[in-house]
Amino acid sequence: MVAASERSPPADSGLMRLLHVVPELPPAVGGVGSYAAALAGALARCAVTSRFLVAAPGWSGEGLAAVPIGERSAAALAQQLADSGIDNVLVHYANYGYQPRGCPAWLVAGLARWRAAAPQRRLVTMFHEIYASGPPWRSSFWLSPVQRRLAARLLRTSDGAATSLKLYARMLARWGPRQEVAVAPVFSGVGEPAVVPAPEERRPRVMLVFGGAGGRRRVYGALREVLATACRSLGIAEIVDLGPALERLPAHVGGIPVSALGPRSEDEVRAVLLRSYAGFLAYPAPFLAKSTIFAAYCAHGLVPVCAWPGRRRDGAEERPPCWEPGAEPAPADAAGLAARARAWYGGHDLLRQAASFRALLGEARPEGRREA
Repeated sequence: MVAASERSPPADSGLMRLLHVVPELPPAVGGVGSYAAALAGALARCAVTSRFLVAAPGWSGEGLAAVPIGERSAAALAQQLADSGIDNVLVHYANYGYQPRGCPAWLVAGLARWRAAAPQRRLVTMFHEIYASGPPWRSSFWLSPVQRRLAARLLRTSDGAATSLKLYARMLARWGPRQEVAVAPVFSGVGEPAVVPAPEERRPRVMLVFGGAGGRRRVYGALREVLATACRSLGIAEIVDLGPALERLPAHVGGIPVSALGPRSEDEVRAVLLRSYAGFLAYPAPFLAKSTIFAAYCAHGLVPVCAWPGRRRDGAEERPPCWEPGAEPAPADAAGLAARARAWYGGHDLLRQAASFRALLGEARPEGRREA
């Protein structure tokens, strides 16, 4: 991860200064924070220096130029953005990351106030999430209209927008018909090795279960039998669990031993990925393009295996190369599937996406400290 610079560049340097607004950053475990930090490192190669405004209260970390968001009100946020002296803002929008019910009205209103105060300011939004839905007995059912209105307002406030799924881009296009929304499947947050060993060279055959605690609990709970079936079909000798410690982890799944590695450094995570044969993920296939864990599996040449309780599918939505046990027979050419997944990933790797965001941000302009 490339550290962002605290120092302001000279006005005529040709560098752009960018402020990322994020729900969290490492060392907190979260896909959006890892995504933003990795993107900032790549943008440095596109003449963009990055700083961060973090929604997690009291955030502290090393290696990144970041401060926590102070008071959660529109006026306070607009003032904090203005006080940064930076005229280019990239918002990483995952609505539940900014407000427990997924309705961050203070964030959207504060960004709109900041954007309207000076014509030279530019706001770009990466929509990691838009709104939730669910049955009537869940709060998401009742809050969904509010979440949609907030996302639509943020889109209209933004000078440019991107999202990870074509499905999301179609939704957003209905709210901002004059604005094209770029589609950018997410990239690996733990690196992109230039060369990877072929799956058949990785011995013993390890199935990796990687990610946050919630997804891994689902793997060992509702999807435990699916995991066992996948391991038997692929000739797996060991299951390796990688991520924050779980309260209960089975010693065996389908007779195959499970080893817990716990949380590890990025270098260690990369080493585990490169020696694993396959990666299992609890995720609906039509939405895999928004999973940083799936992206890491693809980038490191693993056989990607995904499943979801109830086999939620959408035949109209394109899906990346993966195997869904129970929905499809085991791949006859698992190594070929891994190669196709890596090739799919290579079409939108980190540097390509950094260049796309640089284009969305427009030309660098001389900046000075301005008041809202």
